Amino acid sequence: MSHTARGVYPVIGYAFMTAVVNVYAGAVFQTLSPVTIAAISFTLAGLVFLTLGTIRLGPGVLDPLRSHPREVLALNVTTAAAWLTVLFSLKYLEPAVVGVISLAVTPVFLALAGTWLRRGHPVVLAEIGASVGIFALIVVLTWGSVTGHSAVGDIGFRSAVVGVALAVVSGLASAGNIVFSKRLSENGYSPSSVMSVRFFLMIVVSWAAVGVTPRPAVVESLGPGLVLAVISVVVPLYLLQISVKHVEPTTVSLLICLGPAFTIGLESLDPRLHVAPLSLLAVLGITVLVAVGVLARHRAEIRARPRRVAVVDAYSTASHLPAALAAQDAECVHVRSPRPDVHLTLTAAGFAADVQHDGDITATAAALRRLRVSQVIAGAESGVLLADHLSAELGTPGNGMSRPAARRNKHDMVLALRDAGLAHAATIVSADVDELIAWARTENGWPVVLKPVASAGTDNVVVCSGPDEVREVHQRIMASADRYGQANTAVLAQEFLAGDEYFVNTVSREGRHHTAEIWRYYKRRLPDGHVIFDYHEPQSPDDPDAVRVERYTHQVLDALQIRNGAGHTEVMLTERGPVLVECGARLGGGQVPEINVRCLGTSQVDLLALAAAKPAEFDRLPRTAYRLLQRPRHVSLINPIDHGVMPADEALAALRALPSYAYMVMAHPPGHPLTRTIDVVTSPGFVYLISDDPDQVLADYHQLRQIEHRLYDRSAPAMRR
Repeated sequence: MSHTARGVYPVIGYAFMTAVVNVYAGAVFQTLSPVTIAAISFTLAGLVFLTLGTIRLGPGVLDPLRSHPREVLALNVTTAAAWLTVLFSLKYLEPAVVGVISLAVTPVFLALAGTWLRRGHPVVLAEIGASVGIFALIVVLTWGSVTGHSAVGDIGFRSAVVGVALAVVSGLASAGNIVFSKRLSENGYSPSSVMSVRFFLMIVVSWAAVGVTPRPAVVESLGPGLVLAVISVVVPLYLLQISVKHVEPTTVSLLICLGPAFTIGLESLDPRLHVAPLSLLAVLGITVLVAVGVLARHRAEIRARPRRVAVVDAYSTASHLPAALAAQDAECVHVRSPRPDVHLTLTAAGFAADVQHDGDITATAAALRRLRVSQVIAGAESGVLLADHLSAELGTPGNGMSRPAARRNKHDMVLALRDAGLAHAATIVSADVDELIAWARTENGWPVVLKPVASAGTDNVVVCSGPDEVREVHQRIMASADRYGQANTAVLAQEFLAGDEYFVNTVSREGRHHTAEIWRYYKRRLPDGHVIFDYHEPQSPDDPDAVRVERYTHQVLDALQIRNGAGHTEVMLTERGPVLVECGARLGGGQVPEINVRCLGTSQVDLLALAAAKPAEFDRLPRTAYRLLQRPRHVSLINPIDHGVMPADEALAALRALPSYAYMVMAHPPGHPLTRTIDVVTSPGFVYLISDDPDQVLADYHQLRQIEHRLYDRSAPAMRR
């Protein structure tokens, strides 16, 4: 049996039992007192719920009575009014009429008075329209009951008016009952606790009424009272709880509306009743209008509900996403991949939920579906493929899936560009070092760049000028794991691209790419061939070279089928034009959104949050979304010694004293041991320098490098403290 079927069948059973109660009670109340049967049935039901609540909650079952006595009193009053009036109305009216009036009055009243009863609970226009129609049909039913056009025939004007009035009061009381139950629920009380305290007044009032009833017939009412306790309270609520567990509340509400229709069918079993055409048409009309109102409310709640966006591995720059999504009235769900970057720690907070992926895409997708996630995006490189597969499983906006590996595997990435007819670096991948050397000698020439196939952050990226260096680097890469703990089983070799290197950070939605920023890299090549970051600076969006790089980058995103989410693309502007270094389908690392907004007017983090939370607003942005307001320099810190240590805060004061100093991020706490910087992981951190005077930035940059000569030395005075 499917998940939905397990929820649909119980609620159909609930609706059917409600109809049975209406018809059965209508017949029983012709000879027995409604108050006597109510006293017996609710005493039994109250004892059942109080016993179950005590077993589960102990003395805490009465906490609502102690802490919120007004709400509990109101709940008891409305419960007593709802049930007693509906039971008495069955003595006068056709059961189907009673059921539909009491059912229909509730949404009418809540539509008209819901805002007053519950602040911040706006009324949907369709609810008002449905309420007007329901009111009109209630008038028709009242007229039918008064004029003898219902299933019970001519009962007289007075009896008809009394019956309709009682059914209306029952509906109004039910509306109040919903409101006060909701208030207690919002104060943290469980359904067991609420159900345990809601029948006290009903029991007292009904037994008091029994005491003044001339012929209460208590003994004769024991059987019907027990039956009603079971079929009108205990079992229906159990069935309803099962259905709510498996299907959406809207589905439950719509199926409950089948109750009056079932009632009309069951009326044929009562010899005193006949199916009245007027009642049939009015019941069907009200049922349709109730359904219209419920659907309108459901759609309004979906529109008002905060979007939930899942971020896979919210490390590094992605740690800013929860706050950025919250600023767009969206919530962030975190998904942890099995193999995150071993060099990064999770610092983000503010998640609506945190989901651990254990390798089962279907199970993780089901968890996200229950959390009502509308989109899945990759936060870090380790989350790229998982985000793609989860998006495909959920059917939410994602990237193309004909070759997803091309967004992680650098060799497949080059092949995708080749197939799209785009400029690309000559590339070979092999576990055989002799094959790489032969390729370099006969097809490519020297130097060549060696790197792992699927790592990131300049991890083991080395420029080799000859066979001996290739053998050494190849052996080192093959003997190590990448940044995600995966053993390197092959090595990628590429032609050395000479030129100016840029990176372009983008955000895409449905294949339309928006550029968040374009920066030019300045890197250093160390004597051992490692390439490290020195500094980078943003480029004006109308700079001719930036325009060429941006146009090429958007073509690369198309070739890699990056249609939704962030992109970080590194491009070398060579003599033959832009050529891809590599592209990541995720946020660029090392960003400080507040600095980006200050200098560029926006940030990739903010644009990604906007695209996920408010896509229509994002679509209105220009393709190049940034502008150059200030000229920052992002300076990567470089430790030049083999055995260094992270400097103390006093030592860092020299950097903060630089006139153009704006911001600093350190990779480790003071005193943490450092190795010589050979890649991103071994960099101690970075500093932003910002000034309207480019000469000041240049001077401060040189001063910073001078300070670094002793900054990480264990024997420096600041360290000895």
